Amino acid sequence: MKACLAVGVVAWLCSASAWAQSSVTVFGFLEAQVGRQTQDAPGTKLYDMGGSRLGFKGDEDLGGGMKASFYLEHRLNPDDGTVGGGTTFWKGGSWVGLSHETAGSVKLGRWWSQAFLKSQYASDPFGMSTLGEGSYPTVGCGPAFRGGCLGAFWVNNSVSYENSFGGFGFGAQYSVESVLPGGKHPANVGVSYGDGPLYLGAGYEVSNDGSADERWASLAATYDFGVVKLYGGYGSGQDAAQVKRKNVIVGATAPVGAGQVIASYDMQDQGGARVEQLLSVGYKYFLSKRTNVFAVLANDTKAPAGTNKSGYALGMFHSF
Repeated sequence: MKACLAVGVVAWLCSASAWAQSSVTVFGFLEAQVGRQTQDAPGTKLYDMGGSRLGFKGDEDLGGGMKASFYLEHRLNPDDGTVGGGTTFWKGGSWVGLSHETAGSVKLGRWWSQAFLKSQYASDPFGMSTLGEGSYPTVGCGPAFRGGCLGAFWVNNSVSYENSFGGFGFGAQYSVESVLPGGKHPANVGVSYGDGPLYLGAGYEVSNDGSADERWASLAATYDFGVVKLYGGYGSGQDAAQVKRKNVIVGATAPVGAGQVIASYDMQDQGGARVEQLLSVGYKYFLSKRTNVFAVLANDTKAPAGTNKSGYALGMFHSF
């Protein structure tokens, strides 16, 4: 009996030790704003352009610098409580993977495009959030998503590799399944360098729509002078019909009081014609590290016929 009891205690201690080496985190944020969008049908509404989310992530220490990890991120619409992003429940990512402190990490499942993470996202001073981000042209999207996006936000059925050393970051991603039957497999690569106030990023991706001709290349650069942080981005590519698309974005953020002023000027050409010319200006006031309120004004002088050429938004952001 004593031997059995001893074995039970040892098993419990081992279990407790293993549990102590594991962690699960609940995270997310809610963004809600009242206003009208420059690329949407006329009318004031309550909406979310930041991608409100609820996520779960965790890892287990396997020893020897190895970890096993998982990630699940749900998107939702805070205005009515419905699923965000159509029918994809884990829209923001769903993967399981292994990582090593020096060899990097491998993720299997749905994850951010490495080109997006290293380049396109970094070039937008509005952080792909609020009214100011417009119609995602840094990812090669047409006005109001006409013709789809050339770049990808996430890639399904993917194998992703990420690593960083010093100020350098590298990521590569490949989808083991094609988007269309018999089509090409989406693939992308992203590199970055960050040292103090300077950040540089580049990305290249192909066949996100399954075609052989679709591609998108991008560059990003930011520099923080303290009194102002400058942003710049460039993207170039073509769709499956070999129609050329180009994007240029410049912007800045500057601390003012307990918040910051944000501004960007975003231009996109499609088939040799200017289809977006969006000027956005906003102010974000930080109530705490996790909560802010904001106001944004935007004007697009090249917006498609039948859509708003100006917009405004007043909103709130809270992370947890």
